[in-house]
Order: sequence, then C-alpha cells, then structure tokens
Amino acid sequence: MTAPIVMSQFFENHPTLLLAAEAGVALLLLIFIVVWTMGTAKKHPRPTRAPQDHPSRAGQAPKDADHPPEA
Repeated sequence: MTAPIVMSQFFENHPTLLLAAEAGVALLLLIFIVVWTMGTAKKHPRPTRAPQDHPSRAGQAPKDADHPPEA
C-alpha cells in the first residue's frame, strides 16, 4: 500500500516529470502511427490517375481538347 503513496509524493515533488513522461508517450505514439501508415502506403500504393474507363472520369473532355476557356 505504500507504493501509490510514494509515487504520489514523488510526482508532487517533481510535477514536471509527469508532464515529460506523458509527452514522451504521446511522441512515441505519434511516431508509431506515422510509421504504421507509411508501411501501409508502400504495400498498397494509390494509382496516380484513374483509368480512362473509370466512372469518375465520365464527364471529362479528352486530353487533346485542352483549350483555355475563352473570356
């Protein structure tokens, strides 16, 4: 029963260490999330453009018809 009292007294005497420990855990979590998402991006790369027959490109003009709009 003395361990919680000792830790509480320690952090009362050194409150900045609790803040530093929390910041360190948050930094490690951030690094873990970034590395995890970078690994996923390498395994499943996104295409640079949709294929010509993709439904999202249905309303677009062909490439050779790139004319500036007339004002």
